[in-house]
Amino acid sequence: MVQLLQTSRSFILMTAALLCFCFSAMAQTTTKEAALAAKVTPDLYQVMQNRGQAAPALIEGFLLETNQVFVDNKIAIEAIANNEDGEELLNQLKALGLTDGVAYKRIVFGYLPIDKINELKNVQSLSFARSSYKPLTNTGSVTSQGDVSLRANTARSTYSVTGAGVKVGVLSDSYNNLGGAATGVSTNDLPAAGVQVLQDLTSGGSDEGRAMAEIVHDLAPGSAIAFNTAFTGQAGFAQGIINLAAAGCQIIVDDVFYYLEPFFQDGPIAQAITQVANNNSVTYFSLAGNHARSSYQAPYKSGGTYNGFPTHDFGNGTVDNKQRLTIPAGSILRLVLQWDNPFQSVSGGTGATTDLDYYILSTSGTVLAAGTTSQANGGDPVEYFGQLTNTNPVAASVDLVIVKRSGPDPGFIKWVNFGNGAPRPTVEYDTQSSTLVGHSNSAKAISVGAAPYFNTPAFNGAATATIEGFSSAGGTPVLFTTSGTRINGITGTVYQKPEITSVDGGDNTFFGSDIDGNGKPNFFGTSAAAPHAAAVGALMKQKVPGITAATILSTLKSTALDMDDPSTAGFDTGFDYGTGFGFIQADRALQAIAPVNTPPMVANAVPPQSATVGVAFTYNIPDNTFTDAETPNSLTLSVSGLPAGLSFTAPTTISGTPSTTAGSPFTVMVKATDPGNLSASTTFTFTVNPAASTPPSGSFAIVGVTTVSCTTISAGQRTLTFNPQYSGVNGQPISFSVANESLPTTAPGPYTLNLYTDNPVIILRATQTGTAGEASFNYNWLGACGGPTPPPSTDFTIVGVTTVSCTTISAGQRSVSFTPQYSGTTGQPISFSVVNELLPTTAPGPYTLNLYTDNPVIVLKAAQTGTATVASYTYNWFAACGSSTSAARIGVSAEGGLSVRVLGNPVPCEVAEIEIKGTTGVPVAISLLDAGGRVMHEHQITEAAAVERVNLPIRGRQGLLLLTVSTPTERKTIKLIKQ
Repeated sequence: MVQLLQTSRSFILMTAALLCFCFSAMAQTTTKEAALAAKVTPDLYQVMQNRGQAAPALIEGFLLETNQVFVDNKIAIEAIANNEDGEELLNQLKALGLTDGVAYKRIVFGYLPIDKINELKNVQSLSFARSSYKPLTNTGSVTSQGDVSLRANTARSTYSVTGAGVKVGVLSDSYNNLGGAATGVSTNDLPAAGVQVLQDLTSGGSDEGRAMAEIVHDLAPGSAIAFNTAFTGQAGFAQGIINLAAAGCQIIVDDVFYYLEPFFQDGPIAQAITQVANNNSVTYFSLAGNHARSSYQAPYKSGGTYNGFPTHDFGNGTVDNKQRLTIPAGSILRLVLQWDNPFQSVSGGTGATTDLDYYILSTSGTVLAAGTTSQANGGDPVEYFGQLTNTNPVAASVDLVIVKRSGPDPGFIKWVNFGNGAPRPTVEYDTQSSTLVGHSNSAKAISVGAAPYFNTPAFNGAATATIEGFSSAGGTPVLFTTSGTRINGITGTVYQKPEITSVDGGDNTFFGSDIDGNGKPNFFGTSAAAPHAAAVGALMKQKVPGITAATILSTLKSTALDMDDPSTAGFDTGFDYGTGFGFIQADRALQAIAPVNTPPMVANAVPPQSATVGVAFTYNIPDNTFTDAETPNSLTLSVSGLPAGLSFTAPTTISGTPSTTAGSPFTVMVKATDPGNLSASTTFTFTVNPAASTPPSGSFAIVGVTTVSCTTISAGQRTLTFNPQYSGVNGQPISFSVANESLPTTAPGPYTLNLYTDNPVIILRATQTGTAGEASFNYNWLGACGGPTPPPSTDFTIVGVTTVSCTTISAGQRSVSFTPQYSGTTGQPISFSVVNELLPTTAPGPYTLNLYTDNPVIVLKAAQTGTATVASYTYNWFAACGSSTSAARIGVSAEGGLSVRVLGNPVPCEVAEIEIKGTTGVPVAISLLDAGGRVMHEHQITEAAAVERVNLPIRGRQGLLLLTVSTPTERKTIKLIKQ
């Protein structure tokens, strides 16, 4: 069993750098430069230098220590890949001895042997590595009787709800490291069926997750509960969110924060929340934090120097490059500094363009601590050193200096003090800014503040609740998209956070201390407030199963008791950054929602279909044709108006062999009915082509086809080789062509075409010299190939993609739904992911992503249980998508003002010249693909002129190529023939 190494204070160890009682800025500079060369941060470099032997350092009455995690002579690290695929880096680090590894987008977490740190500089796919610090949970020891405070008991009795049918996922440190879970089940403090544990912390946890589960069970005793540890790095935390959603959790709650999460950008955890909210309809609750307004945020202002480098000027009119912090006796200072550059670990590219450091100095000038990670070659714009504890018997002061080592001046800087203890440090030039940062500040997370039970109306008779003094305030701007694009200039987007306030506390069986003397320990902090709110969400979800996360949030806000932010003058009516929209009340929230049965809606039109008399036909009605708010997965489809020979088989299949005489298109109606017997319907056309007829004897005609071979390119495409068969041949030349697929040729067969499976019937044409008229033949090539199912393959791979829908969000963004197609499946679970866009999930497709048009190609990954290889596929979603909101395949041109032509097509030379018109002043994306849909060449025009001419290399290519030209609103795809 893996065991965490422990000290008398906690299960953390201190970096060897701390052995020095004082160290100069020059020593820091030397370490900084050496660490940069080693591709590690200075703290990790010091662990390498001292082989993990470390101790806390006592300097002038201050105890300096870190919260690095060591396990069996290994250290927990986060490694950042220099490309988009963290899986490649994970495999390389495993070869060095990394254990318990997990990758999410560019970030890899795991435990690396200390004696292997020096070898990281040789890992090609590594950008840099840093320590993965033990994350923060926001807990305490104040009593809260949350069930009564939130009136959840009244809601249950009034509306007969218990949370039944709703599964709640919990993320924290551990669930059963202390071994009390079975007792909790036996005493009915946990569900009778127990808690589903997807992954627990190996050892060393406090079981705070079990305490959270007890809170959920108190308020929503009918809900099933699942748990996943969040203490496996940011990558593991994100994966835990995905796993809980895949396990069926409709409500998920966490109480964990990582110090190196981005302040101004959605990091991996925030992106995972967005994914499960969009793809799994999860309602996500997260703690606001317990750090009040212990934060400094201001525009960067250069003034003064330190060791020859420019510094930030904190002064108001008079230059002052030192900020005095007075730390109460026994209190902890734990500063994280960030500035307005994007994170390389999120966006890729260069990441930070400015390199900032900070130093904590004693009043005599001694360096007590420093954050000196190098951003000289990019990286993440963050500095963190660990924690500094005042061991003096009285308050003591330190000075903060922020140094710019290189790069342009940032727009503004922000530090947050995540230290524990009250009162908090007194801060010179204090801005009292937001401390609500990281994933809790993302758009899809409901951030929850805390009010103590004894300051709520149920216990003190007041009109509303009073916020805890430590509850974190909101107001931190989001400045960058996940691709690193700046949002709204210097101001960014500021969300109304926290959204709500809940109650902290609630008696539990083991966690915390007995404050009220009733013999039961009490759970204190926003870590307790968040699961209380999540349990109320579960009660709402039971009453109205189809209720959305947006409606849950809007209802909680509109029915909350308005509260006051004590840090501002007067009573704050409505929203404020201290309390959100107020103190939630379960009974009022459930009263405001009603299980109204609304009819289904037609979401997407069914495209026209065609079949041929006497030829077997199968068509599946797309899953996204209808939507229903209350019962999204309980619609029943029926079909009427089918031509003779075809029938409908539930749930979605139309199949058969048409026997009717061909004629005008038929109107077919598809109807969707919900459990409440409300319905919606849509119609589409169905054309039956005539069967091939036998021409009169002796006349020139195509009488049949010999299929020579049929090779699968992808799930939607085949390479077909065939020979037409003629009657009435007189020995004169025959000119053969295929409508819309090949030009006339007198070359004898066999002929080879790359064809799409959604066009199963092609029209063959032939003329014979000296014979009047044209012979024609409808060739069901797909039927001759064995139907639409790809032939079995022994190798598991992604063979293609079906684009289900594409919706325009903005000029530069689309919402794309798609389903990957596989070969070599064994029936075992498949884990699917998209590099930098979608975490691994075993949920079946279709999958929906919000994608930017400046990233037109994404990489799909899939792993099948029991299969060694990981399948990979490059998907040009932008080419497949265009401006249409319905399914599209490459090769179908869009309508619009955009004009594209190839000058001299077919092209005889090695360069194709294309002419583009109708795109004046807008960005243009050009993609050249081979017949298999693989990208050969891409070209971007930032701002097009009235006429653009672009040369594309096509050396070594023959046959059919596909040229796609796209603007934010239009798309054209044309065929380019290389002779």
